Amino acid sequence: MPAAELPHRPSVRRSRIRRTRILVTLIALFPLGLNTIVVAGQSPSFDARSSQTAPPSPVLDREVQADMAFLADDELHGRGSATRDEHIAALFAAAQFQSLGLSPGGDTGTFLQKVALPSPLPPPVQQRLSRFEDTPRTETWNAIAILRGTDPANEVVLLTAHLDHLGIGPANAAGDTIYNGADDDASGTTAVLTLAHALTTGPRPRRTIVFALFGSEELGGFGNAAFLKHPPVPLASIVANLEFEMIGRPDPAVPVGTLWLTGFDRSNLGPELAKHGAHLAPDPHPAQNFFKRSDNYALARQGIIAQTVSSYGLHKDYHQPSDELSTIDFNHLT
Repeated sequence: MPAAELPHRPSVRRSRIRRTRILVTLIALFPLGLNTIVVAGQSPSFDARSSQTAPPSPVLDREVQADMAFLADDELHGRGSATRDEHIAALFAAAQFQSLGLSPGGDTGTFLQKVALPSPLPPPVQQRLSRFEDTPRTETWNAIAILRGTDPANEVVLLTAHLDHLGIGPANAAGDTIYNGADDDASGTTAVLTLAHALTTGPRPRRTIVFALFGSEELGGFGNAAFLKHPPVPLASIVANLEFEMIGRPDPAVPVGTLWLTGFDRSNLGPELAKHGAHLAPDPHPAQNFFKRSDNYALARQGIIAQTVSSYGLHKDYHQPSDELSTIDFNHLT
């Protein structure tokens, strides 16, 4: 996204360190993937200690695989930005949020936030779309839910991913025209849905958790822009954001079982997470400028500590029809 570089931020205030303890615990609870956040003998909680983690749950394994299979299926035609298929993915997420008893964070008491796109679309967006399916793209959708915390301070942790991918486009050598986006970013969407399932079991966490799945990230972030314009909670209450982006395959540039964090040196969030046991490393691909290439960046520009968790190893299936479910490493993901 065309935006100015953020100033270098080597640390955050001590109060911010205390506020991000919730995230420290979260990542420490699933150093090898998603479902080790299940805690033996108690409900999953951001306030649980990493020493209480249990082995991966077969139930969560099945949920992860089912969510990935739906989102990356050919029937969703690659979840093209601002298409009916992206809308279906948003409805799928909204239905899960509702079934969990979460509070709606979208429009008029729903879990969906409908976003009108500019007409005409900016020329760079039109040029990008010229290679893909010629279909009306007039609106996009976010799916948003809230798990209210018990802390009267009402501090908020925001967990995000993006729903969309590229849709239908030029065929590859095999004749495949569906850009499924299994890793990008069905894997991140599945991570957020899995965390929502885990964290809604049992007593509420102390801090409020907002789960937001954005539309049209691939077109330049129209979904996150609408979220910032019409947030479900005051932006000042959001103490940290973690965006989950392409975590479906391991990155050989970091140790096995490790995820990496963009902007590792821009705050002390990454070092604090690692110090508390998270298998989290600095982004090993700084030349790719990933910190500015996902939804977190728009929030960071608002002064929110917002960074992306990933394990994208620069594989050749990025933005190709070959980013299929068959390429996902479920042992790594879960």
